Amino acid sequence: MKTRRLGRLAALAAALSLAAAPALAKPRDADPALWVVRDADTTIYLFGTVHLLPGGLEWFDEAVADAFKASDELKMELLPVDDPAQLAPLIMQLAVDPNGRTMSQRLSPEDHAAYVKALKSLGLPAEQLEPLEPWFIGVQASVLMSVQAGLDPKAGAEEVLTKAARKARKTITAFETPKEQFTILDSIPEAEQMAGIHDIIHRREEGIAVMSQMIDHWARGDADGAGRLMNAEMKDTPETIRLLLTERNIRWAAELKSRMDRPGVVFVAVGAGHLAGENSVQDLLEKEGLKVERIAY
Repeated sequence: MKTRRLGRLAALAAALSLAAAPALAKPRDADPALWVVRDADTTIYLFGTVHLLPGGLEWFDEAVADAFKASDELKMELLPVDDPAQLAPLIMQLAVDPNGRTMSQRLSPEDHAAYVKALKSLGLPAEQLEPLEPWFIGVQASVLMSVQAGLDPKAGAEEVLTKAARKARKTITAFETPKEQFTILDSIPEAEQMAGIHDIIHRREEGIAVMSQMIDHWARGDADGAGRLMNAEMKDTPETIRLLLTERNIRWAAELKSRMDRPGVVFVAVGAGHLAGENSVQDLLEKEGLKVERIAY
């Protein structure tokens, strides 16, 4: 079985900060990678996040906690969404198939039956989701796969950082709006969206295994290993790589370069996939002449 097909959902989720890996056997210390960019009056920390994590995994300490404490601003992919119901109009606008097609029309009868069974096992109402596009269903399923595997959304990096930033009254900003992120997802070619659906149907257990590898790389601070794994998983979905990783990294690097013109200390927390592999945010900043340093701890 080709490894790159086993964790496409995991790679997608890492790119979007939406999901991660199953719970680790024992709570343990984690030392995720952390980078910094500095000039005379500006400091930007770069931290890769995982949205759902095992309870008890200790990562918000040492250099990560010190960098966060020193920061005036927390910058994430999206601003916190306290009420998911606010996203309902966006879902109607961008996640409903404009041509009225259903998942039963996209799948063979055999695959559709297996798809319905898979979604129901995750607690998703397959019948109600029929009018929705594959990208939206795939994202929801990937999150619930992680929850079923034992992850706690409240332990996720964005949740922890947001709570800490609010308590410390730090400014919270974002690179994108929900509409912008939904629009990107909606623009992925349908064939690549359906690749994720087929993984839900046929390769859920293998996908969870790859998620576990990805979270282990993250916890050990092995960004290069995570990058290699992600590149392998997404090799046969090149437009997904371009839209979710490369183009967004280019935009974010340009924004961070401009941010260096203003004084202050910023803690940037984005999906770990954006800080790993080819065309990472760090690589793009260095191509712009900025020095990016890995913080050893």
